[in-house]
Amino acid sequence: MSRLLSQISEGGRAVIGMVQLPPLPGGANYRDGSVDDVIATARSEADILSSNGIDALMVQNLGDIPVHQKTSVEQVAWMTRVTSEIVAAATCPVGLNLLENDARAMMAVASASGADFVRIKIYVGAMLTPFGIESAQAHAAIKARNALGAGDVAILADVHDRTGTPIATGGFEEDVEFALRLGLADGLVLTGKTYEQTLDMVARARARYPDAPLFVGGGVTGENFAEAMAQANGAFVSTAMKDSGSAVGRFVPQMVKDFMAAARRAP
Repeated sequence: MSRLLSQISEGGRAVIGMVQLPPLPGGANYRDGSVDDVIATARSEADILSSNGIDALMVQNLGDIPVHQKTSVEQVAWMTRVTSEIVAAATCPVGLNLLENDARAMMAVASASGADFVRIKIYVGAMLTPFGIESAQAHAAIKARNALGAGDVAILADVHDRTGTPIATGGFEEDVEFALRLGLADGLVLTGKTYEQTLDMVARARARYPDAPLFVGGGVTGENFAEAMAQANGAFVSTAMKDSGSAVGRFVPQMVKDFMAAARRAP
């Protein structure tokens, strides 16, 4: 079983720090630079998070926005190398997300690098995103996990992620059911376009599936952590630990320490 999900099943809450990568070759923004440069940046960010008590890490190719709908072979190769280095150095669970929403590529990287989980932004249904219409990846994810013998890699599926608009959907509750019952997701990531909408989504998902692992995908701060975790099991965090006011930028050790202190104090 995934280490992250084991922690959740034992009653713990997980703060997952997002290690955002600079542009990778094959992406829209890559110009030059070595894989060692990317590893050094990622290791530095991961070390700040780990040394200040983070529960888990997630490696993400934020620097590749705007993204295509398929990941390039170069991105897969470099993502595998970087994630492998983070997994080898970290004592906590490490997961990954490719913003291309390419589940087959994500599962390949996870199986080769020893990652603990993948986060898939469009898992059931279809979404209109800033970069086009993207469709369900449940089939690709489950097929790849089985084919690669990666049964311990957890699938965390976003439902109605804030970066897109759902199309041809029967509604939020139906898509929650589809992700868990038909898509076989191991947990859900829920993020509304506002913090209030996020809380509403979590409450509605929890009412339908009392035992499902639920994660808040964004908007969590030290100040609202207790409220956000009232019905959730964990949160993905980036901006609240940086002085840039956005997911872009470097982690500030004191801000990470303060966030984790607030998280540990929360009832």
